[in-house]
Amino acid sequence: MTIPAEFQVVVLAAGKGSRMLEITSGQPKCLLPIGPKSLIWYTLRKLQKAGFAEAIMIVLESQKAEIQSAIDSEIENNSLNIKIDYVSILEDKDDLGTADSLRLRDVHEKLKSDVLVVSCDLVSDVDLGGVLNIFRKHNASVATLMFPTQQSEAVVVPGPKSKYKPEKDLIGIDEQTNRLVFLASASDFESEVSLPLSLLKKHTSIKMYSSLIDSHIYVLKNWVIQYLKSENSFMSLKGELIPYIVKKQLSKPQKPINTNTSIINTKNDKDIFSFAKEDDLEMIIRETSSYNDHKGDLKPAYHGDTIRCYAYIAPKGSVGVRVNTLPAFWSVNGKIQEIWDKVTGGTTLLKKSPKATINSNQVDDKCIIWDGVTLNEKTSFKNCIVGTNSTVNSFSRVFNSIVMNNVTIKEKVALENCIVCDSAVIENGCKLKNCIIGNSHLVPEESEHTNEVLTEALMHF
Repeated sequence: MTIPAEFQVVVLAAGKGSRMLEITSGQPKCLLPIGPKSLIWYTLRKLQKAGFAEAIMIVLESQKAEIQSAIDSEIENNSLNIKIDYVSILEDKDDLGTADSLRLRDVHEKLKSDVLVVSCDLVSDVDLGGVLNIFRKHNASVATLMFPTQQSEAVVVPGPKSKYKPEKDLIGIDEQTNRLVFLASASDFESEVSLPLSLLKKHTSIKMYSSLIDSHIYVLKNWVIQYLKSENSFMSLKGELIPYIVKKQLSKPQKPINTNTSIINTKNDKDIFSFAKEDDLEMIIRETSSYNDHKGDLKPAYHGDTIRCYAYIAPKGSVGVRVNTLPAFWSVNGKIQEIWDKVTGGTTLLKKSPKATINSNQVDDKCIIWDGVTLNEKTSFKNCIVGTNSTVNSFSRVFNSIVMNNVTIKEKVALENCIVCDSAVIENGCKLKNCIIGNSHLVPEESEHTNEVLTEALMHF
């Protein structure tokens, strides 16, 4: 007899990074460099630390081999120890939303337990035990992890000068019970937000937040997965499915009409309450116990709700960054050495790979050099990241920049405050400041650019 796992994990890694296509076009978002590791490493490391030994990962078919190779390399060097079951999405289906991904046959049929859904783009020091335990404690339908807004200093992001307006959510949480009772995008409202009177009567200690960040970590009861399979109108978890389930907490199952006709075949298979059924024994135990989750009225525990949603707010001072925008990518790389011990649990930070060839004697201690890098003599490096198999030739200098994988920088090149994407080539004598050089882009000799995005890919956005 095989005992099913308490939770199964689904990692969402098929996104194209639509909010930062300047650096994700032509390369997997989940493999973007964050300090000495790829972005996906931080998610998998956190799952591993929480005790998970395996996960289902949803990726684009065109990126599967590259992602699998990168993760296999981390497993081989004992940096990771987690088994990945890859599920591919064909390129012609890359417009699928996060809810659509869970509805895929190759995913849905594998999910037999309650499900922990995580995004590939989170860098955090928060233990997943907090959100898992609040889910367990209340036998919840949904539990989410929220972060207080991170206080960050203004940073100069490479590329054209522009203002980035962060998205904001309106989140209502009952402070007495941690019930998540309201969830919507702030952009859906102009000036006022109206809450149903029935909600205010039922939850008398609601606190509304506009400064919480949704981590895109969700714990879902298995019935939610089954309901999602039956209802194909939901594309997004965060924008559609989760708000819908949160709202449904106010409703009650419809009682069948008492008629002489048979009701055997009148059940609506898409009614959410036909999926959200609790175990009879658990309900009897709760009804006969003195436990109650709230004060101020004589209503039973959970007000008799069969659908229950909860929010776990990370402690103040926690690190929680979703690397889904260019400013977030640039900012987290700028402080990764500062937060490294917190987000990795004390993993040794290897700044200079022993598999790199470093002939330069001007590499400061803020630099991170990956495997296979060649830094020729008479070069200078300050506060920069140089990715796998990249080469920097003599008389060049790289200051405060991120150089990704397989990049070639020729002689007498000056880079300052730049992002250079995979397989780019920068010819002799170029001077680039505050620029983004796109995937596989060739910068001609003696070029000079400031505050520009140099890539053909932008023409196809």
